[in-house]
Amino acid sequence: MRYTFKIAGEMVSIAPRSLADELVLAIGDEDYAIAFDHERDGRCTLDINGKRFESWVARDGDDIFLKIDGQYIKVTAFDPRSLAAGSAEGEGSVRAPMPGVVIEVLVAEGDEVVEGAKLMTIESMKLQSTVTAACDGVVRSISVAAGSEFNKDDVLVEIEGHPSPSDA
Repeated sequence: MRYTFKIAGEMVSIAPRSLADELVLAIGDEDYAIAFDHERDGRCTLDINGKRFESWVARDGDDIFLKIDGQYIKVTAFDPRSLAAGSAEGEGSVRAPMPGVVIEVLVAEGDEVVEGAKLMTIESMKLQSTVTAACDGVVRSISVAAGSEFNKDDVLVEIEGHPSPSDA
């Protein structure tokens, strides 16, 4: 299974290759052997492919803040279900990954959002997940409200994407 993280502003796909004797992660097209020793005060010794780093780590919700070798890095973990819920078909059509009910709508029409921004919380089969924006843009319409039910593939939110500088 692949997981998606936003690391220092860049979306990165990571897949565990081995969890046996050592943790090996496929990050992009490269494999990295990772070992770490985490202390209660946030200090962490991190070993990446045999290179040792003294670091600090703190967590705030889905965000992980790292200080490695004097550099600060923000890492945001994305739940695979939320990415599926936020996947787009066409420009900015956020569709339901499964039938369910809306728990909470977190944006309003006219709001500017960035890719990965939380749009709403949904529940399906007693499991709550977050629907996220699939692109940067402006929320043009919201097809559901808190408490409303929806079917698989229903459009939940429409986002009008911002044109890239090369399109202008």
